[in-house]
Order: sequence, then structure tokens, then C-alpha cells
Amino acid sequence: MEIQSVRCNHCGAPLEVGRETRFVTCQFCNSQLEVKRTESTIFTEEIAKITQNTERMAGSLEVLELQNELERLDREWSASNPVSFDKNGRHRGNPGKGGAAFMMAFAIFFAVICFSIAAVISFSPAPKFFALFPMGMGMFVIFGAIMGIRSANDYETRKREHEKRRTAMVARLDAMRRE
Repeated sequence: MEIQSVRCNHCGAPLEVGRETRFVTCQFCNSQLEVKRTESTIFTEEIAKITQNTERMAGSLEVLELQNELERLDREWSASNPVSFDKNGRHRGNPGKGGAAFMMAFAIFFAVICFSIAAVISFSPAPKFFALFPMGMGMFVIFGAIMGIRSANDYETRKREHEKRRTAMVARLDAMRRE
């Protein structure tokens, strides 16, 4: 068996190792070492430092994975809630409960007018089916307002869930960075 000479990278003491030896304990400082070889050199590295570096890299990897997950969450939110603009380039906004409530009030006002017109038509000598048009318009506007309220509620629910998940991820990321 061929013996090679190498130095302990912790205390510098000379060590004798076999050609196939991968791990050794320094007899002077009791450091546990890994024997590393290249084509032209042989050296040692402390296993404790390797472990520390591996743990630090694992922590960094976990932070990166969490950052990627946070970015994915934000991309999904942006994709499912695209920003829209009107013909003049102004932001149209997201469905809100205030706008939906205003639309419902307008729909009720418009429906009352439509039903009044339908009532006048039904008492006039005009054919009775003419009363169906204003009644249909009133129903259509009320249906649109109900769908607007529903859309606003769905948006608010999804937004709260997104913000809750995002806040939890940011808190985890901050805690990991402090460690």
C-alpha cells in the first residue's frame, strides 16, 4: 500500500494516509478530516466545516425556494386578476362592493321605471306583448347588478386569501433571514 504525506488543515501537523483513504482523524488535534485529491495535489478539509457549509447552503436554498414560491404566488394573482384600462388609458379598477351597490340601486330605479312603462302599456290599447320589452330590460339590469355584487364578493374573498398566504410567506422568509 502506497503512503502519501498530507498536512492537517486545522493544526498543520503532518499526516500519512493511504492512497485510497478518504477520511482520517488527526492524531495531534483530533480533527476529523476528509482527504481530497486532484490530479496534482492532495489536501484535507475539516468535516465539521463541510457540515457547516452544507447547513448554510441548505438554509440559503430554503430561502431561495420560499422566495420563488412567493414570486409564483404573486404571478398567479396577477394572471388571475389582470389590470384593465379604458379607451383613454385610465385604470378601470377591480370589482368593488361600492360600485356593485351603486349598480344595484341604479338597477332597482331603472327596473321601477321599466315596470311602470310596462304597466302603462298593459292598460293602453297597444298589444300586451309590448309590455314584455321594458319588463325584460328591468330584469336584465337587476340580473347584471346581482352578478356584479357576486363578482365583487368573489374578488374580495380571493384577495383576502392571497394576502393571508402572502403575509404568512413573508413572515416565514423574514424569520429565516434573521436566523
